[in-house]
Amino acid sequence: MRFKKLTLIATSLSIAGLGSLNLAQAATEIRVAYGNQPGEPVDVAVKEWAENVEEASDGELTLSAFPASQLGSETDVMEQARFGSPIITITAYSNFMSSVPDLSVLDAPYIADNFDDKLKVFDSEWFAEQSQKVEDAGYHIVIPNTVYGTRHLLSREPATTPEELDGVKIRVQNSPMYVEAMRSMGATPTPMSLGDVYPALAQGMVDGVENPTPVLFGGKFHEVVKHLNLTGHMNTVAPFVTGKAFWDQLSEENRQILTDTGQDMAAHLRELVEKESDIALQKLKDAGVEVHEVDTQPFRERAAEQIPAAFPQWSDGLYEQVRQIING
Repeated sequence: MRFKKLTLIATSLSIAGLGSLNLAQAATEIRVAYGNQPGEPVDVAVKEWAENVEEASDGELTLSAFPASQLGSETDVMEQARFGSPIITITAYSNFMSSVPDLSVLDAPYIADNFDDKLKVFDSEWFAEQSQKVEDAGYHIVIPNTVYGTRHLLSREPATTPEELDGVKIRVQNSPMYVEAMRSMGATPTPMSLGDVYPALAQGMVDGVENPTPVLFGGKFHEVVKHLNLTGHMNTVAPFVTGKAFWDQLSEENRQILTDTGQDMAAHLRELVEKESDIALQKLKDAGVEVHEVDTQPFRERAAEQIPAAFPQWSDGLYEQVRQIING
């Protein structure tokens, strides 16, 4: 009888130990939030990233994709991340305006003519200094160099000059840089979540939206407005960001997995963006959208004059310093 009792105790302890082991090995789920629609390049790349992370971590890390602003606006998600939620989100460098204002210069219109030049900035001492300031502000940049696409303008009427944009309400993300970028081009910027753009266009609350062509087509905005203006006002490179508090909780090994697989994802995303940009442009044409070539020089001149003046919080000479890093 005593032997049976000891056996039962040992068995119970073994089961309890297995339970503790299972808890210790439970996967860490990270939600990846973005405003892009399912099937767009960002969505495709993030879902492949999730597969690579799960494989590299032997299931210890899992990424769950939340497209179409399901977890809230960019501002909301950034706040959730900063307060420790297990979230990674793609955002704009200009969304650091309040915490690391100099970083927002990377979203300035016409600051770079192509992606190869713009990507140089991420190897600079200047960017390393800014990244440390991001950490001090409670965030961590997981992937700094994600090519998002060349942004153009889809509008209700042709808008190929600053004069034609006068008084035209253009949706922008809720970011001071995007607001000032559209203002410098002559438009009336209207901030809102990407998920709210379609009904806003349909109801006449806004007259247009700017984004890379895969995003413009993926959002079906061409069903409402039919003029694509090839302004090419931003070659957007966007970071994937999480909160520093959450990042610090991860093991060094898991941080490295996210960083390494994230770089693979960024390289593949660029390929997708470049391929899908051409495909989406053709799809927009096939859907009856009228495409307008644009002389960008008037826009460039206005941006160079107005953008630095709009941000007195920037360090002295910042705009020209970063232009030199990118284009020098």
